[in-house]
Amino acid sequence: MIYLDNILIYSNNISAYYHYVKKVLRHLCKANIYAKAKKYKSYFKSVEYLEYIFPPSGLTMSNNKVKIIQDWLEPNKIKDT
Repeated sequence: MIYLDNILIYSNNISAYYHYVKKVLRHLCKANIYAKAKKYKSYFKSVEYLEYIFPPSGLTMSNNKVKIIQDWLEPNKIKDT
């Protein structure tokens, strides 16, 4: 998944993960796009990305996003919707 200057690479195992990392870096290099090594984070079991959490059990929303939705005020008039 790519969003602006963020790339998220997902895999079920470490060897496939590194295979995908190399593949993505090769494609970036061919396009003359280079990733900053200092921004690279490797093989997390759970990661928060674009307000979503990607744990091994499946996709969930971040707690902050859920709280915002829970705190929405109920509309009183049609104009409020």
